[in-house]
Amino acid sequence: MTKRKPGKRKYLPFVSAVVFVTGAAAVMMFLLAQFALEQWQERQTYLLSARLSSQEITTELCTSMSRFAGFEELWTVMESEVTLTIGDWQISTTLMGVDLDTFPFTPVRSAGEKKLGSVPLLLAGEEIFNTMTDANGTAITTRQSKILTESMEGLTAQIVLEASNLAGSSGSAGNSDGSGYTSADTAEFLGLISGDGLYMDADQMRRWLAGYGSSASVHLVWLRIKGKRNAEAAEKSLIDAGFQALLCG
Repeated sequence: MTKRKPGKRKYLPFVSAVVFVTGAAAVMMFLLAQFALEQWQERQTYLLSARLSSQEITTELCTSMSRFAGFEELWTVMESEVTLTIGDWQISTTLMGVDLDTFPFTPVRSAGEKKLGSVPLLLAGEEIFNTMTDANGTAITTRQSKILTESMEGLTAQIVLEASNLAGSSGSAGNSDGSGYTSADTAEFLGLISGDGLYMDADQMRRWLAGYGSSASVHLVWLRIKGKRNAEAAEKSLIDAGFQALLCG
């Protein structure tokens, strides 16, 4: 007859209890970490973009958005298609008019102090020089892009407004040369920012466009909302209302 080893089974309840306690502790730690993360997220602010292509975003719509739970700030964005030329290099892009003093930019490189006046002043995404081409479509070299970046403080550019893309335009503007584009204006840079895009102060952009007898309507806004749940709720409300909304963090 085979003899059982004494004491083997009496340890099984103890082992099971240890496994249970260890598992329960792990679950508790996970829940506590999840709770802490959620609490942290509710203290953070989030940026939310909202686009309405079918119609202009009016002051009344902006007022409605300001009633979202956790709302902190809203920025309207005017848009017009332009071609930016520096020497032999150019890029076609969307020029955006915003409040340069309050819009949530992350500065990367300054071109020095400059005052708003009759000369258009631009903020550009840090990769803008890297994406330029010549008239034949040949991409700029790394060396040439670096030269533009390092000489940005005294750099001038030609900015050409595409008349056919102006709100209320019939395809020509007061300064149009008949090619579908307005005549070029000399612009200077204020600096580079993290990300992409080309920006001008909203008030200056309005005056600049008025010089061509036109204006740009607002189809895009950015909102800053406190709390992830509030931001997600606002995003859903905007989508349900027909906006293209995107929570960017």
